[in-house]
Amino acid sequence: MTDRPRRSLMIAFVVAAFLLAGLIPSQSPAEKEIKVEGSRYLTSTFESPFVAVAERLKASVVHINAIREREVRPFIPRFFENNPFFDIDPEDRKPRVQKIPSSGSGIIIDSEGYVLTNNHLVQDAGEITVKLIEGEEVDAEVVGADPETDLALLRIDPVAEDYVAPLGDSDKIRIGDWAIAMGNPLGLDWTLTVGVISAKGRSNLNIAGGGPVFQDFIQTDASINFGNSGGPLANIHGEVIGLNAAVNARAEGIGFAIPINLAKDVVRQLKESGSISRGYLGMVPRPLTGLLREALALDEDVEGVFVEAVEANTPAEEGDLREEDVIVEVDGEPVSDVNDFRFRVARHEPGQRLALTVLRDGKRRELEFTLANRAEYLQAASAPAGGGEAPWMGLDVESLDSPRVRRNADIEVDSGVIVVGVREDSPAQGVLNRGDVIVEIDQKPIENLADWRKVTGELRGVTKAVLVKYHPQGRAQTRYAALKKGD
Repeated sequence: MTDRPRRSLMIAFVVAAFLLAGLIPSQSPAEKEIKVEGSRYLTSTFESPFVAVAERLKASVVHINAIREREVRPFIPRFFENNPFFDIDPEDRKPRVQKIPSSGSGIIIDSEGYVLTNNHLVQDAGEITVKLIEGEEVDAEVVGADPETDLALLRIDPVAEDYVAPLGDSDKIRIGDWAIAMGNPLGLDWTLTVGVISAKGRSNLNIAGGGPVFQDFIQTDASINFGNSGGPLANIHGEVIGLNAAVNARAEGIGFAIPINLAKDVVRQLKESGSISRGYLGMVPRPLTGLLREALALDEDVEGVFVEAVEANTPAEEGDLREEDVIVEVDGEPVSDVNDFRFRVARHEPGQRLALTVLRDGKRRELEFTLANRAEYLQAASAPAGGGEAPWMGLDVESLDSPRVRRNADIEVDSGVIVVGVREDSPAQGVLNRGDVIVEIDQKPIENLADWRKVTGELRGVTKAVLVKYHPQGRAQTRYAALKKGD
């Protein structure tokens, strides 16, 4: 072969390689079409594909400003309170109203003016405004909110279809897919960052910006900063696949988004009734570890969840679910882990039937339950023990599953009750603080509110000192305190 044919063959090979790599255009026009949800956008052949995504979604991303009000009482030292030489004006004694601003992002998801955002941005806000892409600010009302997923639905005046974001299918995303985050980070107006889907199904996270009860986060390395909360995470086709929720303050470059498929069901219920109803079973699931499989004489490939506790007077007890059962199927479908199980139960509405397949004494059993209302349970669980009776040792506590707790606390433990208040006459004054997690009382384990009520109820008439084991501020290390009622 002569040099010329050899050179021609080499050039043809290089051109083919570059065509495959996309570095040379495969079509002669200088522009190509990118189709997004029935609309067509033109972009230069060598232009970034993210330009079309940005143009498609830019108008649907809004800037949300919320203002909360709280009452602040003036601090007056006791020395001045009863000192006849100081005449304190009564006006100076009155509480002041302090306004607390917060801001974030949101997504217009309907031409009727529905805006999807994070609940932690707007919860308890008395005034909410939405700033559109052109700079126009409009008032917004809260249609409904779901603290357990950290989602809220707002409404503004109707908008044109061009302002509505197309919603994708978050079940179809794959690790390594492009991820485009948009929002208003750190008070800066509209910003776009790019990365990839780093992981799916993240749960049990204590993260800045909120830790909802039901977690199925999309993890991305697309830059998400404070203020991005509530903005869209999009795919390369310009479809919203997630709602930016938070950043991990302990790890640079890791952000999380709520899957849009999870948000769709929440939006549907909030539109219909303004609230969320979830089924409640009444048991404590735990991961089925290798050691548990061995102890229960189960095969290594058995997947499911271990029933650690069954609460009294609940659908679980009424349906004959028992401690040490292993749940392997929900409604005829295999269950993989605790997070999967919780979501499967929560997707049912109160009053619906739930079928479980369990392993008990090496045999499969089919059980059926009629689910209760989770919201009613949470309301009852947060009420003081003993009705109007004063709390034990002057301690007000809440469940670790409480949405308010998970949103505002950075907790490193999985069980116990968290102290939310220490009353003035409490013997725990100066010993325990708000945020401490109690895990043992009188050498009896406290894993949840049911344990707290049972154990403290038994100690109502006890006058001796009682040993309390706790985790300061929910951290991993433990401490002990001895508490004794005053005379």
